[in-house]
Amino acid sequence: MGDIELPAETKAVWNHIQDWDVELFGEEVLDTASQDRWSLAMAIAGGLPYMWRDLARPICDIAYGLLELREGDRVLIIGECVGPARWAEDMAELVGPTGKVDVVEIIQEGRRHVLEGIRGRNGIRGCWQWTYTHGLPDEHYDVVAVMQSTQHCDDWSETGPELLRVMKPGRRIVFAEISFGGPRFAARVDADLHIRQWHDKIGLPEGIPYYTGEDLLEIFGTDSLDDPQVLEWKGMEMMWGRKPR
Repeated sequence: MGDIELPAETKAVWNHIQDWDVELFGEEVLDTASQDRWSLAMAIAGGLPYMWRDLARPICDIAYGLLELREGDRVLIIGECVGPARWAEDMAELVGPTGKVDVVEIIQEGRRHVLEGIRGRNGIRGCWQWTYTHGLPDEHYDVVAVMQSTQHCDDWSETGPELLRVMKPGRRIVFAEISFGGPRFAARVDADLHIRQWHDKIGLPEGIPYYTGEDLLEIFGTDSLDDPQVLEWKGMEMMWGRKPR
């Protein structure tokens, strides 16, 4: 687990374990290394596929509709958990046998950067420079989908224009992220004491980057995208817009 350091609140919850807890779960429940491992497993193991395939399935359909996928389109997906979330499979069906879906899967790189405290050029852990489209010709793709990976780019003012460069004019770019952080998330956690203690017991490394749809909208600006829009639904944040013709 690298040099991971969970928040102080996480340690505080585990410090309240009682004898009856030990009787039920065994002595291992007192082991701090086991507590850290369980906390992290509860926070991330299996979570993204469950949320995207079971809880937020309608948002996937909305994203596909916003991309305006057509028969024969060439699609780029940059994301975490692309296979288990079935984004590539779904989009490949929509673009048909004459289309093509290229996938950049970043979940393992993202976890390594977060858990080992590797910081990007912006000084934030879990971020790095995205060079995935460097060397590709202009207008190589019809559309680009950034799915559950926005937080790992260390400079969207650099990467945004680069992704638009490899897109065809008049087509859309879509961002969709189920966020763990930010003021809206904090307000929901604080609304219920049970949720607060579950959140604190799970914990996550502090300082993980976070972009709202509004942040992306400001970074891209109306000069880069036609009719940019944002959407927030139950912790899922989306931004999309059309590359000018």
